[in-house]
Amino acid sequence: MKKLILFATLGLAAIGSWAFYPNTAAPGGYLMVVGSGRPGTNSYVPEITTIQPNGQEQVQRLTNIKIGTERNSTAAGIALHKAELLKINELTAQGWRVVSIAQSTVGVGATTETVYMLERR
Repeated sequence: MKKLILFATLGLAAIGSWAFYPNTAAPGGYLMVVGSGRPGTNSYVPEITTIQPNGQEQVQRLTNIKIGTERNSTAAGIALHKAELLKINELTAQGWRVVSIAQSTVGVGATTETVYMLERR
């Protein structure tokens, strides 16, 4: 009887310790979200590019944003930032968190880019 209790206790301790065994972590690395737009031009469509940790790119063209006039340029900028926010919220729900944000103006045509760097913990 004592041996049965001993083996049962050892078995329960082994099973209980399994709960504290380290889980395999989700693939880490960094993910980038780049929102780019050129206010005031008719030929450019704002877009959001997502770059996965493995280098795979996904481009989402935002064809529903009105561009081309001075009046629409502010609204287009706000609509682009709104689309970026929705993408960041989607990724946050998947376990990513923002660690860095940078904004720049690139080139002669003044393309504005916002780069969000995210990491998974």
